[in-house]
Amino acid sequence: MAKMNGAVLLEDADPEEEGGPPTCKFKQSYSLPFFRYKNIVLAIVFIDGIVSMVLWLTGGNSNYFVDHVSYFHLKDSVFDLAIMAAVKVVTFAPMTSYLENVCTEQIEKSRNRSLKTISKTLHFVLILLSLGYLAFSSTKGGLILDSILNDTDYKVMHPTYNALVISAASFSLIECGMFLWSFQAMKRLKVIRILHLYNEKGQEVREDGKPLKKKVDILRLIKLAKPETVLLIVASLALLVSSGSQMVAPLFFGMVVDVAQKSMDELNRTVLILFVIYLGGAFFSMIRSWLFNLAGQRVVARLRKQLFSSIIKQEVAFFDTNRTGELCNRLSSDTQVLQNAVTVNLSMLTRYMLQMIGSLVFMFSLNAALTGVLLAVVPVVTLGAVQYGKFVKKLRQDFQDRLGDAGTTAEESISSIRTVRTFSGEVKASNSYSSDIEKSYLVGKKLSVALGLFEGGVGLLAYGAVALVLWYGGKLVYENSQDSTKGVTPGVLTAFLLYTLQVAMAFALMSSLYGDFMQALGASVRIFDLLDRQPEVPNEDGMILPEMDGSVEFQDIHFTYPSRPETEVIKGISFQVKPGEMIALVGPSGGGKSTLVNLIERFYDPNSGTIALGGQDLKDLDPCWFRQKISMVSQEPTLFACSIKENITYGREATTEEILEAAKQANADEFISTFDDGYDTLVGERGVRLSGGQKQRIAIARALIMNPALLLLDEATSALDAESEHLVQEAIDRAMKARTVIVIAHRLSTVRNASKVIVIDKGRIAEMGTHDELLALNGVYKRLVLRQLTAGAMPPDNDTDTQIDKQNDLETSSINFTD
Repeated sequence: MAKMNGAVLLEDADPEEEGGPPTCKFKQSYSLPFFRYKNIVLAIVFIDGIVSMVLWLTGGNSNYFVDHVSYFHLKDSVFDLAIMAAVKVVTFAPMTSYLENVCTEQIEKSRNRSLKTISKTLHFVLILLSLGYLAFSSTKGGLILDSILNDTDYKVMHPTYNALVISAASFSLIECGMFLWSFQAMKRLKVIRILHLYNEKGQEVREDGKPLKKKVDILRLIKLAKPETVLLIVASLALLVSSGSQMVAPLFFGMVVDVAQKSMDELNRTVLILFVIYLGGAFFSMIRSWLFNLAGQRVVARLRKQLFSSIIKQEVAFFDTNRTGELCNRLSSDTQVLQNAVTVNLSMLTRYMLQMIGSLVFMFSLNAALTGVLLAVVPVVTLGAVQYGKFVKKLRQDFQDRLGDAGTTAEESISSIRTVRTFSGEVKASNSYSSDIEKSYLVGKKLSVALGLFEGGVGLLAYGAVALVLWYGGKLVYENSQDSTKGVTPGVLTAFLLYTLQVAMAFALMSSLYGDFMQALGASVRIFDLLDRQPEVPNEDGMILPEMDGSVEFQDIHFTYPSRPETEVIKGISFQVKPGEMIALVGPSGGGKSTLVNLIERFYDPNSGTIALGGQDLKDLDPCWFRQKISMVSQEPTLFACSIKENITYGREATTEEILEAAKQANADEFISTFDDGYDTLVGERGVRLSGGQKQRIAIARALIMNPALLLLDEATSALDAESEHLVQEAIDRAMKARTVIVIAHRLSTVRNASKVIVIDKGRIAEMGTHDELLALNGVYKRLVLRQLTAGAMPPDNDTDTQIDKQNDLETSSINFTD
């Protein structure tokens, strides 16, 4: 274990000694939990100060307050206790914080005597101060109590002052006990502190090296709309005006009821004012709705772009363990859930909150007693909303997971429809999708029940309160009809009832919105996981060499696929490819040949060892740059659902002449010219409208147009018929000229022409040399050749070289060097 810049680097065991993962280092730091000694003491001290100040400032009228400050007496005033509480805050708070800092530092520097001296001094000072405060407040309280019981001339203080005396003594006792416990509390810091590990990228990780997920809360959701701040401010101003009109309207509505009994002119004027209020509210409500919805559309569009960008930058290993349908569901379904949560729902929440607060203000001004009846249901609904939100958040996350599974199943079946049709798998695919949808439906049922029960319960309480207000208000109107000095007028009751309905509706909808926020929070967990995730293999930044000579060197490479960590695929492979050489990789299937090609492309990083490209460590090079210098043609080429021209120029922009030249070199121009649309012909999803040989030739043209310094060929003709193979092989032979080539061998003629043949077996190099040298060894390579010759129905011949010579005479035949 080594220290660096105040952090600790943890070094794992050598993988060669224990067979474990590669050496990795983590920076180490500590933090303390929120619920700990210092914070508890600070909370007690601050509560003590607040309570003391409130009790002192609210004691009696102004003259009483001033007199007890100007003519202070120990038993008649509490000015001293208030000052003492303030002094506690400014002394105990910083001293306790400093004590914790010293004791925390002392954990790492246990032999530092000055730290020990400082901590002991702080302990004793805090204890002495707390004992002094306790002695003073207890003595004062005892003297006052004695005077109350025994002194008939003693004038008892205002009740809040007496309460302050009791509060000061009680808090002083608690604080004294806390500081006496400080020795033990500080010793526990070493036990309760939380270890944090950080990787080389600065990400916090678990002990196994996997990054920790960042906390997702409502505040982080709201921050998604930060770029729309100006738009949201304008929309919020419109919201204030529209909400203001709704708050004022019931007041004039009630006035209409009252003036209708007095004067027609007043009635006309009041109704006109009410109409203008409604008109203005409708206009600004339109502005509010338009701008908030526009902001929502912008948020979700930007979020989808960021999310797709984050997904597409992940290392290849990430896609080995994450299904395509699930990732697409994150892009579509989950982002849509967030759209309303961070804009429209936020505006509605603000609107209803303003509506409720404003209505309550007017209601209190109209009749406080009626308002109190309505507010009796608020605590019950609030507690219910909190519990409902927690429950729904978990269910919503589960619901989105099940939808993701269903989306993945659908994507796999539809994209592989020919395989489904070939094996009559329609019913199986439908049943599999139905099973996933059924799982999401079961979660959806629980969501529906929860929503129904919650909204029904809120509605019952809210409208029950409305009914109670209606009864009590009717009683007051009846009293007013009997005696105009009592109760309320019909107009006041009408206005109050409208405000009551507004409050009930706002409260019910706010509670529902809280549930929506929790649903969005549940759906956002996976989105933020993807946004926060940093690719293990970066796609940008790094060194750019003046030129690429195409040389490749493997130095003691060990590799294990992240999706199969228990199986080591490459086991200590080392070899070198010089510029302009053609290297053939042969060997049984599953030996690791394709894995070596993937490592050159840096789809994965080796567990240990170094891959050098152009004489430079591959990890130090800019991936975007060196991939422009490498082209790869695989056994199963992937074409995009666009035109032939767009597929050929996928790697770089090119002129028409360059496209034609690449197509001619790839033997593709002839068949492309036969299409009605020529190079603008659409190839269909994954090139389904083309034959295997046509797809392969377009893939070769796509590789050639890059003018690569290094060409990688992964059994590019193994799945083709004889005619297509001949055309493709001609194209490959032309492509290999004047380039460094690494080919996973398919034809015997290719192997014979290779500068070097490397036989890969079970993740190791079994043999390496030229074709003739390997035949002379009478080893794995020779057995592979004989096996393929026999499989090709060649005439029996005891002389292996004779058999091979016969095979070479068959120009268009192919020999597959894989089992």
